[in-house]
Amino acid sequence: MNFLMLLMHDIAENYWRLPAFFFSKMEQRDWNELPIHCLVEIFGRVGVESLVDTIPLVCKYWYDATFYPQCWEQLIFTKSRCLQSSKPPKPILEIDEDSWSDFCLMKPLDYTKYADDSVDKFLQFAIKRSHGLVTTIVFHPESVLKAGQIAWIAQRCPSLKQLVLPSYLSYVINFEVSNSICNCKKLEALQIASLIGLKKTIANISKHCHNFNHLSIYVPWLDADVALAIASQLPHIKTLDLKYSAIERDDLIVILKGCQELEQLDVSKFKGVAGDHEIQELASRIRVFKHEGSRALYSSIIQLS
Repeated sequence: MNFLMLLMHDIAENYWRLPAFFFSKMEQRDWNELPIHCLVEIFGRVGVESLVDTIPLVCKYWYDATFYPQCWEQLIFTKSRCLQSSKPPKPILEIDEDSWSDFCLMKPLDYTKYADDSVDKFLQFAIKRSHGLVTTIVFHPESVLKAGQIAWIAQRCPSLKQLVLPSYLSYVINFEVSNSICNCKKLEALQIASLIGLKKTIANISKHCHNFNHLSIYVPWLDADVALAIASQLPHIKTLDLKYSAIERDDLIVILKGCQELEQLDVSKFKGVAGDHEIQELASRIRVFKHEGSRALYSSIIQLS
């Protein structure tokens, strides 16, 4: 309930630009008096688990509100069976020092023992309720997907624009992502933490996702082939997040030369920019360029959604 109250404050003050006293009066009223469009806006920002398991049980008015497809446009998984106490992930595709850092480079050990049907059940229920309106899916970093789920999502979510994948995907599912991207014509942003099948994924994004503008790759090392694929097949990309990936100087230059429309680039693990005039010149057009030693220049969180 406290989480919902905070969301209501945020919507009242920022979304509708309503003064604080409006909300203080609302707190004294029956929650059933809250306009249905306000409820739908709030419910669209909570995690999938709460929207399925908690909100419908509060009262009939809230239960009825969950039938609005707009509640299910953003499917954000805030919990994982792997964790006794799960915290919601950071806002979609946000660059931040603490976001995802504990998960993106984890070794895929013992993940299969956590696999169950919970994610699948939530997905099927939520996507059915959305009537094809899903625009965003954010998996918890430790979510465990089963073979066929990504393909199923791609077929039933024609409006999908943002996809944040778990930190570990099996070999089979990585290639399933590569093949299924073809059906995500409206995809604009992808976050992935694996190099397996990534070149094919990038190639299919280039062919089928004409509005694509944001790629986050969280791997220990970005190899030359992937760097070349990004530069040659995603020349119009606006945001490239390689925050947790080491990258060679030559590969960074390839990306800088190929992606002429970059507005935000994060290569925080790259060293030596300060004394590299070629990289400085190539990156001079980029509005936000983060590299090792650049924190003093860009210390605030960069919202990329």
